[in-house]
Amino acid sequence: MTISKDITGIIVLYDTTIEVIDCLQKLKDIKFIIVDNGKCDKKIINKILQFENIIKYFKPKKNIGFGRANNFALKYINTKYTLLINADIKTSVDDIERLVDTFHKYPNTGISVPLLVDGKNHNLDYLECLPEMSSNYKYLNNDKKKLISGDTCISFCWAAIMLINNKIFENIKLFDKKYFLFWEDYDLCRRLYNNKIPIIKTYCSRAHHLEHKSVKDNLRNYFIIQQYHVLSSYIYFNVNKKDNILIKRFFIYLFRSISYLFILNIKKSIKNIARLTAIIKYKFK
Repeated sequence: MTISKDITGIIVLYDTTIEVIDCLQKLKDIKFIIVDNGKCDKKIINKILQFENIIKYFKPKKNIGFGRANNFALKYINTKYTLLINADIKTSVDDIERLVDTFHKYPNTGISVPLLVDGKNHNLDYLECLPEMSSNYKYLNNDKKKLISGDTCISFCWAAIMLINNKIFENIKLFDKKYFLFWEDYDLCRRLYNNKIPIIKTYCSRAHHLEHKSVKDNLRNYFIIQQYHVLSSYIYFNVNKKDNILIKRFFIYLFRSISYLFILNIKKSIKNIARLTAIIKYKFK
């Protein structure tokens, strides 16, 4: 199989770290579209643009969010498969080819994803499910989470890396634009589950995820992450904007943000200010 003819990759950047260079280096045989949502170091962007497999580079006038950026790039793809991958994922062309083999083995599959491993290639991946199903989900022997040991049909996978069967996705939109950041992968997987379209975790394909290393570690980015983790969860569960739980949480986060500020724990104060801001945005947007 000539992987360069069958797959186009998408990487969405925001204030990216140098990890993206290593990610691209390992996947030189795959064509990529880059969407730069902003704040990126010009030196890193210049290094990215030196890769011959970068076929398109887009820089919107403003940050359009993770989901919308992927949706935008997908319009320019006409290959059989689309690889969505974060800058902090380390994998190989061979591992991506094994994901393609999964579509051959299980033709109705919508998404194929690799097993997540640590730096020593040790299995770190657990069976996970959609959050609304978690209370009814029983692990074998009622034990703790079980490591995956073979190809597995799953209800949920992270958007950090996923290979999409474009033919299956012809009638299903990718990410819902109402999610700016986070939980868009939950929403996508829920729609696939409801449409009985399988997601396969491919045991023989591996990827190392340097979690939270695709974006620079600073207080601004920490605020954004904390805010949208909460805001997007309210959207996913369609929380009633008049629900008293939002008012209760508002005052809890307000109290915590002030309390942590008094004891000079700036990071925890910012965390609670971000969550407080999420409630305000959700209630009045």
